[in-house]
Amino acid sequence: MASRVLRDVTKYKRSQLADRHQAFEARKAELLSQTEKSDDPIQTLLDGLKKLGLKSTTAATANGGYSLSNTSQMLIQSTFDASIPSALPSAWQADLERLLTIQSNKFEYTDLFSRLATEWVDKPNDANLLLGSPFGSDSTAETSDTESFESVQVGREEMYRQRREWDSFVFTERQTDTAAIEAYLSDLFIEPQQKKKVQKTPFDHLQTAFSKWNVTDDTCDSQDVEQAIKAVLRADLLSGRKRDELIALSNAGKGVLTEVADVINMELANLGDWSWKPSPTPTYMRKQINGKYRVYMNPEIHQALLLQYIGTRFAVSTKAIFKGFLRSKAWPKSAHSSMSSKDHARFAFYLRAHKTDFKDSVLHARREQFKDDFFLTQLPDKIEEGNRDYNAPGDSDDEDTDKKTPLEIKQTLLRLATTELMVQRKIYGSFTLCQTDFKWFGPSLPHSTIFTVLDFLGVEDSYIDFFKKFLSMSLVFPQDGPNAEPRTRLCGVPISQTLSDVFGEIILACLDFAVSKATKGRCQLYRFHDDVWFWGQKGDCELAWAAIKKFTGVVGLGLNEEKTGSVHISDKGPVRWGFLVLDPVKGRWIVDMANVDQHIAEMRLQFAQCRSVFSYVQAWNSYMGRFLGNNFAHPANCLGIEHLDMVFSTFKYIQKKLFEDDDNTTGCEDVTSYLKSVIEERFGTKDIANVFLYWPVELGGLELRNPFIPLMTARENSEENPHDLLEIAWERDEEAYDQWKQKFEKDRSKHFVDAPQGCDPEKFFSFEDYVRFREETSEALKLAYDDLLASPKIEGLENTRFVDYALNTLPLEFHASKHIKTKFSTMDVYWRWTVHLYAAEAMQRFGGLGLGEKEMLPVELVNLLRNERVRWQG
Repeated sequence: MASRVLRDVTKYKRSQLADRHQAFEARKAELLSQTEKSDDPIQTLLDGLKKLGLKSTTAATANGGYSLSNTSQMLIQSTFDASIPSALPSAWQADLERLLTIQSNKFEYTDLFSRLATEWVDKPNDANLLLGSPFGSDSTAETSDTESFESVQVGREEMYRQRREWDSFVFTERQTDTAAIEAYLSDLFIEPQQKKKVQKTPFDHLQTAFSKWNVTDDTCDSQDVEQAIKAVLRADLLSGRKRDELIALSNAGKGVLTEVADVINMELANLGDWSWKPSPTPTYMRKQINGKYRVYMNPEIHQALLLQYIGTRFAVSTKAIFKGFLRSKAWPKSAHSSMSSKDHARFAFYLRAHKTDFKDSVLHARREQFKDDFFLTQLPDKIEEGNRDYNAPGDSDDEDTDKKTPLEIKQTLLRLATTELMVQRKIYGSFTLCQTDFKWFGPSLPHSTIFTVLDFLGVEDSYIDFFKKFLSMSLVFPQDGPNAEPRTRLCGVPISQTLSDVFGEIILACLDFAVSKATKGRCQLYRFHDDVWFWGQKGDCELAWAAIKKFTGVVGLGLNEEKTGSVHISDKGPVRWGFLVLDPVKGRWIVDMANVDQHIAEMRLQFAQCRSVFSYVQAWNSYMGRFLGNNFAHPANCLGIEHLDMVFSTFKYIQKKLFEDDDNTTGCEDVTSYLKSVIEERFGTKDIANVFLYWPVELGGLELRNPFIPLMTARENSEENPHDLLEIAWERDEEAYDQWKQKFEKDRSKHFVDAPQGCDPEKFFSFEDYVRFREETSEALKLAYDDLLASPKIEGLENTRFVDYALNTLPLEFHASKHIKTKFSTMDVYWRWTVHLYAAEAMQRFGGLGLGEKEMLPVELVNLLRNERVRWQG
């Protein structure tokens, strides 16, 4: 296993480092002693430094390294040249002695980094032990695996409550009225007049496409296996040893992957005989960063890859089929107040335009964004995308695709809702915003509903039979002890399986269509998995809500009352997004501090169970560096600077409360002072450099994330008042109207020919008529709409000569760093800011930006451990 090899390598590196460090400190002490006794201390230092190999700080002389040769030459000159001040040689001596201190610092911090990495391996958190950490069996932690297991088992009543509720859904068969579902779908998809037509309807094409889908149209090869491995790792399906084995398999080479592909092809050829092997499948509860628990299967690797291969192909085909239906005439696409052909003719006449398709409009932008970002967004467009991890915590959105990540889509949803609120209130004077989701959607999906919908859409019976076997797996919870009884799943779909995503999206695509049809296209569901948002004018939202309620009753799902809220339409409850709640009076999002306080308590609990400094850093980065920032919303023009400053204040409040001790024993008020105190207590290292905490791992730092920097980079260009963007659009519409009117009146004589009915060739139409369909006709509104949806321009700190000098001293062995580059302009703005904050300390204490001895740093071991998601205490 890669992890064990890296651990052994780290142990060897530590022993070598200890020998080198000890030898250096002995020679250093001897040299300083000789220098103190020497009649020529500077020359003694020069000779000793050359023997130690310390010819420069961290880089070649041309790139800022310290030149011993220069000092030697100037020293000779000083013996003859009285113009050289007597104090200057003392400064030279101090510089030479500083080279020794720098080298000592590099040895010390390389050793500290290695000890911290070893601590992470030897003392895994309880949550990692429970899920089978690859290092768990050799743990030297203070408690045994059994004790750790028991400590997780007791105390968290919420886990037991959610487990009982999950069990009540999954192990209870929920029969739905299949005849009623078929009748509902027929009424939805098949228009009465269509039954009489010979020509195929859009739904006929949809059914035909589903009936022709076949997973064996292509042959699985090594590249397909490689893509499946990436998808399974991204989905976080496997943990501990199985994840470790899967990573090793991904690096095994084409020959091994081809053999795995051969096995998959054999299974595909006999799919009718497929079954879960071995059975039952072990199943675990994992606590998520948001406080919820989710139940993950832990299947054998070859089963996981086979199901991923099938699921990805079914997902891509499903999305392409439904997108074709979306583009068809069957799917209504009207605006809030759509222009008639007569209206188009009026605009064409008065503005002298031959065609008025108004593609540069808010209406067109809405349609395109819905299609690109929110229609079946859980499903991939291409095989190469693999899966779309809806449950990703937002700390590893690194998908190789131009498509928006799940995190970006969630942020887009908030921006859209906020922008539409501003635009529609400005145009219509009112706005209704609604949100809901389905209660325990994945576990509660009735199997009879899934198979009825698949059959109605035309999926072959042989595949439906396979899907039935897939869903009716036997499960066992190792947490229940050695005598735990296996139980068969009778309802719902397993998490982190692409096939599960397809089943859910197919059913909810029917809901998307039902709402669009009920509202004649004036309401679309902006849906991310089962999180449902819709907005518009009150009457349309009422129709949409009625369609949702009808659908829910027919297919056997339940709405989550706790997450059902609206502004303007009813008193169901507030509209929430992340840690924000919408103030319906002010029309702006505010932080829900009660929710924040709950998470502070949870954060303290989670941080307390971190047994190593690196695990604490990883937990901090997930919570403070990403999760909280994501759920307060990323900076956006529609939110403005007021929102940004509110988030600043909240982060400050969280950090103060997080380290506020009941008996005030820690004396720490922030994460920097806290980690310094922990490291000093455990490892005896005092006066820890700040740069060591915040510097990237590959340069010998802990890579602690600073949540304030991303906010600071956006603050300079944030909108003071986002509503001003709409005011400017309104003024531009007035200016444009005046220009069109002047042009019309100037050429009045040309307008008498072919004037459409209702158009006065002698009088330009009114401003009210001109702006009556702003969402379809106003380019100025479209510009404002785009601006409101956009992020403020990121503004980093200005480059300086010192920063350029510091970057130039980066040694060659560190040039592969992902974060710190030799050129300021090529770095991410976060790291540019970080360099400005900590480069001076790095230069002073380490002689450059590399904090340790590169070949001695166990960077790959740390990276391997960081690749697995944080496991939260349950």
